[in-house]
Amino acid sequence: MVRSHEEFSLKVWPGKKRRRVESYNRWKFRGPKICDVNGLLLAVENKKVIGQLGFIPVKLRYKKKIYDAQWACDLMVDPDYRKLGIGSRLFKEGMKREAISLGNNASPRADRLMLNMGFRPLQSGRLMFFPLDARHLLKWVVPSKIDFTIPVLNKLIQPYFYIKKNLLKQKETNIKICAWEDVFDQIVQRQRENNSPHILHDMDFMNWRATGLENFSKRIDAAKNNDGSYALHNVFLPYYNVYEWHCKDLTGLKSLIALLLNLAIKNKASTLQMVANNNEEEKWLSSLGFIKSRNKERIINYSKDNIFTEADKFYFTLYDTDLNL
Repeated sequence: MVRSHEEFSLKVWPGKKRRRVESYNRWKFRGPKICDVNGLLLAVENKKVIGQLGFIPVKLRYKKKIYDAQWACDLMVDPDYRKLGIGSRLFKEGMKREAISLGNNASPRADRLMLNMGFRPLQSGRLMFFPLDARHLLKWVVPSKIDFTIPVLNKLIQPYFYIKKNLLKQKETNIKICAWEDVFDQIVQRQRENNSPHILHDMDFMNWRATGLENFSKRIDAAKNNDGSYALHNVFLPYYNVYEWHCKDLTGLKSLIALLLNLAIKNKASTLQMVANNNEEEKWLSSLGFIKSRNKERIINYSKDNIFTEADKFYFTLYDTDLNL
């Protein structure tokens, strides 16, 4: 009997329908409409899918050079076949490719596996959150054994965010909502000025990631101002995501956040989230009421030539990997 990838996904991800939809997997791993999807490696035994590892193909720029790269994600092995080295074999196969392998937000087990196989960590930006509903924030910071305290804690801290939110909402803004194509030239220019390793957001990448897939990933909107401020954004409940942004000063950022908060509230999001890629951006967002994540993002990477030895950080945005897919 042949067990398909759909059947495998139903067993290991019973609550995630998209994992077993062929059109979604072909889109996510940037494969063709027919034939094999190179970005999705399958472990098969006796005509039965028993494991998988995804590699999302991207381009990476560093020191004015462009490299092929791939984000590792969605490692899963059938529970009946675990502890047999299948995950390691999948990684070894993927690492044979002439591409820099990258990882972010891996599970503790996958993280240990990748580090043991030669991946190295590189510090990156920090996720920042503005809780429109403080209960959403408290659910991931309060231990489950004392989660009964959440209603009380919510009453104590929600007024702070309410005040910050209303101060920003009252701010007049000239920022306009537009299509991502309308800020594409600004994205290209910003990336040309970026000396840190970063994922290349060229037209090929944007047509894939920002255009989305019907029923699974919404098209990403943009907002811009005449002073050069811009943001790419949309709702991904319970979050309202700011995928990429740039402001030349705090004044421009206040106007941008005022618009985004209104959109987040309109779309019934619980939290507005974005990435700060340097200390100045962290200070700006903190002054507006955003909360820092406990740790900075960490990009683990593997390349045969170890090209990041001189890099001090990786410039990270919310749509570089599968973080919101």
